[in-house]
Amino acid sequence: MNFSCDNIEHPEIRGKLARISRVGSMARSPVCLPNIHPKAGLESPPQFVAATRDTIVPQLTAPAMNCGMSVFRTTLKKEDFSPEFLKDFAARLRSGVLPRESRFKGFLAWLGTYEKPSTKYDLSREELREFFLEGAPAAARKYGIAPAELEHMEYGGNIISESEKKDIDLSDLVPRSSWTNGRHEMGYNFGGNHFLELHTVEKIDNQEMASAWNISEGDILMFYHGGGGHATYHLGRYFGRRKKNTPAEKLALFFLKLMFHFGTPEGIKNFGARWHAYFSSTSFPETPINSPEGKRLWHSIKIGLNYGYAFRLALLARIDDALPKGQAHFVWDAAHNSIMKEMIDGQELIVHRQDAMRVFTGKPVMIAGDVGTLSCLAVGKDATASMWSATPSAAKEIGKYIKDGRSQKITPPQYTLVSKRKEKELLEKAHYTSEGLYAVVEELTKSDIIEPVAWLRPLGGIKGH
Repeated sequence: MNFSCDNIEHPEIRGKLARISRVGSMARSPVCLPNIHPKAGLESPPQFVAATRDTIVPQLTAPAMNCGMSVFRTTLKKEDFSPEFLKDFAARLRSGVLPRESRFKGFLAWLGTYEKPSTKYDLSREELREFFLEGAPAAARKYGIAPAELEHMEYGGNIISESEKKDIDLSDLVPRSSWTNGRHEMGYNFGGNHFLELHTVEKIDNQEMASAWNISEGDILMFYHGGGGHATYHLGRYFGRRKKNTPAEKLALFFLKLMFHFGTPEGIKNFGARWHAYFSSTSFPETPINSPEGKRLWHSIKIGLNYGYAFRLALLARIDDALPKGQAHFVWDAAHNSIMKEMIDGQELIVHRQDAMRVFTGKPVMIAGDVGTLSCLAVGKDATASMWSATPSAAKEIGKYIKDGRSQKITPPQYTLVSKRKEKELLEKAHYTSEGLYAVVEELTKSDIIEPVAWLRPLGGIKGH
């Protein structure tokens, strides 16, 4: 099959794939997408897709549910961009963010025992409840965003039906740390490998699709990677035994999870299922989705996905408020860490995506390059070859091409300007030729998964918590 995992050579990835192969409910061979790469602290490799039959296996994706990608179009043109514009925009974007806290206060906040001061974009407890149950539509009400933006989000930014809401008990799903932290810093997360970048549309390959998406050469678009937010960070760690924590966090989590999962008669009644799913040393514990604990786990995943959609709609509000002129609108928004029920070859399967985006025919697909290379905006086609999935980033492949000399610095030099919260002056990141990006896009194109629509050149970026 296309995108088979059989030919992967990297020893760390092969070791993870060998452990995954022992999952008994695997419904079909997993998919290894272009740009698959090792990453410490994750049970499954990034750019990986697996489907199970009637079970949930959280370790087949990342702990932070609905980290995702957004592309925003703006009313700005390339000539509107300058170092002064980026500095002003970054300052406005950060104006609604609290100063960094001490490590001690940060750890207390991580535990959910310290309440941060409120800012403009923060939520009340009731608003947070609505974000869990309604997703992006609740965020649109909160921030005064037109409902039409929801048409440019997968699933309309909400995967919980009205009838499902009645069966969801948030008091049994949301740990204290999520109730406390999940109300703060909505839409703001540019730490780690997360970013907000400003690009200009350099070249259009499919004019019909570009026109349908209101995109022209010279326009400024924004790429965002991130968006799980505080609530999903904690939900993913409470509902699973995950590697991606420090020793101190793992110790604290053990006792916090004990109280959370076994502090009620229902928890004691389901002790065996909860211990197996969230505490045992089993590499990839499988929980039947129709069991009592499976339904609870499924609800925790769904509210996490909804929160992620709402989180990135909050970023749209921040961007609109920060732009000195003009407006921003979604081109497309989608999760790249997700667990969804989907029909695959006529069967309802549970599809687990780790750093992989769901492809919808006729809808946008974002493939981010590196801070100094092109990125690609494509349209989804018939993605049966990849289990309806695509690579959201080509950065690791680009890094290989730069390291071995297959990509070179562009001459005359071009630079992306980067604003970091800790740095007073903008940083310059040199541009390289984009062979690594082209290689990834070509793999997806020749299998008829996507068709390139536009190529984007980075102008500026925003990084830092």
